[in-house]
Amino acid sequence: VVASQSTESSGINAEYGVGGRVGVWACHGKGYNQFWKMLLTGEIKNDGRCLDGDAEHPREVKLFDCHGLGGNQQWFITEEGFTRHAGSGKCLSHDGRFLLLLPCDQNDERFYWHFTGGNPEVKKKFYAMHSKQFGYRTVEERQQAEREREKRKREKTEKKLQEQKEAERLKREEDEVVEKKERDDKKAAAEKQLKEKEEAEKRR
Repeated sequence: VVASQSTESSGINAEYGVGGRVGVWACHGKGYNQFWKMLLTGEIKNDGRCLDGDAEHPREVKLFDCHGLGGNQQWFITEEGFTRHAGSGKCLSHDGRFLLLLPCDQNDERFYWHFTGGNPEVKKKFYAMHSKQFGYRTVEERQQAEREREKRKREKTEKKLQEQKEAERLKREEDEVVEKKERDDKKAAAEKQLKEKEEAEKRR
């Protein structure tokens, strides 16, 4: 079962057949229309049919016969834990009734999915193989990647602050030079005016 993290009791349900939209329904644990396999090629498969990002209706996810060509039937797990559609770059989500393809949102639990059941060692091996082709990361690797992103973000922010401070310092120095020149010009003008006045008084 491919279960939604937003509601552990609901999973992907192939209820409308080939060409129909793929739904989200209460997990019944009996397999059949809720038994899915994710292949190393990136297909998410149910009995010879694959999840397909509909090109004509870009928000919809439908079920079609697997064609093995990737594109609209290729998915991969990102380091953030999203199930991303290779054709559109959008992420698998749902509205409580149907699957949707939407811009990825790390703050929305409806974008996170996981495969339940299966042999843990086999799943571990699969994800290790999957990582080589589609960039999947383990929890530890995702956490490390997140720490590195946060570090780069802090460094970028600190650099921006330093550049801002340097720009402010240069602006202050420039303003001080301008103000000094204005004071010197005023002083020179006042001294010239006083000298001209004194010379005019001497000529009287």
